[in-house]
Formats: sequence, structure tokens, C-alpha cells
Amino acid sequence: MSMGVTLPAGAGMDNVVDSAVALAREAAAARDTVGRLPQLFDVDSIALAGIVGREVPELAVGSSVVPIFARHPILVASQAQTTQAAAGRYTLGGGLGAELFVEPVFGVPYDRPILRLREFLTALRYVVDTGMVDFTGETLVARTPIPSAVAGGSPVPVAVAAMGPQALRVTGELADGTLPFLAGPKALADHIVPAITAASAAPARRLGEGALVPPGKQGR
Repeated sequence: MSMGVTLPAGAGMDNVVDSAVALAREAAAARDTVGRLPQLFDVDSIALAGIVGREVPELAVGSSVVPIFARHPILVASQAQTTQAAAGRYTLGGGLGAELFVEPVFGVPYDRPILRLREFLTALRYVVDTGMVDFTGETLVARTPIPSAVAGGSPVPVAVAAMGPQALRVTGELADGTLPFLAGPKALADHIVPAITAASAAPARRLGEGALVPPGKQGR
């Protein structure tokens, strides 16, 4: 069984990067195998994961989680690939975030979240898996004018913080796993795992290595 730990990074530290690296070394010494960096409104967890993973290579690292609203999949793919090139064992964790921290903060309507999640993941996987994307959806447009692959930056496993049935369905179809929050064994066994498993087995078109694109949601 692999053991993971959240590495706090924020207020009250003299230098957030130094502190995160020190905590990661402690986690590795305690035989934890995964260190996840939270994303709030201060530290960039994707960038910090790259530094921590480079400094403490025995610890896999991940972001937990980057909200997709007010972010574009091409730019997130660029960040994630760069971090993967630095760390080598990085998992991008994303999610819808809380409505309270979307429109009042960024001025972006928390509108059609499940469709936005599906289209964001679709475009993201195109970039990471093929180095290009030409996608026109209902909530976003993503077109790379030049190749956007990062040497050494692929593959990038993607996990989604999903709990509701629709989000779990999208996660099973398009992501590599989920990051449940405060979910006990019963919720995992009765709700989360069955939904993810059923969705991952649904018919889909495989794009490149690891990307699942449901019929009708292909890049155009």
C-alpha cells in the first residue's frame, strides 16, 4: 500500500519553497511515497511540485487540487508538462473548486460546471498526449498554433477531485483517477469506485497514449 501526505505550504513560513522541500524530505524519511501540494490563492502548487520533486526524487508529487475555472487547459498543460520534466513523478490534480471561490474572486460565472470539466479535460489530454489541440467546445476554445509538447514532460497522469455522479462519470472517462475528499471506506466502496469503474469501461475513442475521448467530444 502506498502512503501519501499533504505538504502544507503557505503563511507562517520564512520561505515556502525551502519549507516544502524540508517537509518532503521528512515525509520520504518516514517512508511516505506521495506528497501532495495544495492549491489555494498564494503558492502555485504545480510549480512548487516541480521543485519538491526535483529536490526529493524518492517522493512522488502531485497538485491537490488546481481549480479549472479561470484557467485555460493549454496553459495548465504547459505548467504540468514542465513540472513533469523537472520531477519525473508528478500527477496533476484538478477539480471544479467551490462556487464561492469562483465568480466572486475571478468574475467568471460558475456555469455548466460538468460540461466545462469534460471539455477542459478533453483539451488538456490532447495537448499532453499529442502536443497539439484543435478543440471548439461550448465552454472553451483551445487551439495550439505551434506544437506544445514539452520534452521530458509526458506522460502526465491526471486525477480529478470528483464526488458527485456526473463528475465521477467524466473523471472515469477522461482522467486517470480521482482525489476524494473526506470519503470513508463505505463511500468509496458503494459510491465512488463503482461509478469510476463503470465510466472507465464505457466505449470511448483512445487518443494517443492514455487519453480517452468520448464519441462526439473530439477536437475539431
